Amino acid sequence: MWKIRRVLFITLLLAASLFLCCVSVGSCSESPTYQISATQLEMLSSHLTALERNNAELLSLLDASEMDLTEASKSLSESRKELTTLREQLTALQAETKRLDESLRTANAELQNARASFRKSEKERDKIEGRLRTQRNIWEALFAVAVGVAIAK
Repeated sequence: MWKIRRVLFITLLLAASLFLCCVSVGSCSESPTYQISATQLEMLSSHLTALERNNAELLSLLDASEMDLTEASKSLSESRKELTTLREQLTALQAETKRLDESLRTANAELQNARASFRKSEKERDKIEGRLRTQRNIWEALFAVAVGVAIAK
C-alpha cells in the first residue's frame, strides 16, 4: 500500500514540475531585436579588430613560448644526462680513491716493515762490528804479548 502511495506521490510531483517547466509556445517564437547606431557599429568593429590583433600577438607569443619551452626541455634533458654521467664518473673516482687509499696503506705498512727490518739489520751489524772490533783488539793484544815474549827471550 505504501509503495502505491509513494509511486503516486512521485508521479504527481513529476507532473507538477513538468507543468511549471513548460514555456508557452508564443514566447519561444518571439526574438528580441536590437538597434545599433553607426558609431557604435564602428566602435564594435574597432574593438573586434583590436581583439583580433591582440589574439594574433598572443598566439605568436604562445608559439615563441612553446619553442622556448621545447629548448628548455631539451637543455634539461641534456643536463640530466650530463648529471648522470658525472655521477657515474664520481662513483668511479670514489672507488678508485678507495683503491688507491688501500694501496697507500699497504705501501705505508710495507715501508714500516722495511724500516723495522733496516733498524734490526743495523743493530745486528753494530753487534757484529763490535764483536769483530773486540776480536781484533784481543788478537792485537795477543800479538803484542807474543812479540813481547819473543823479544824477552
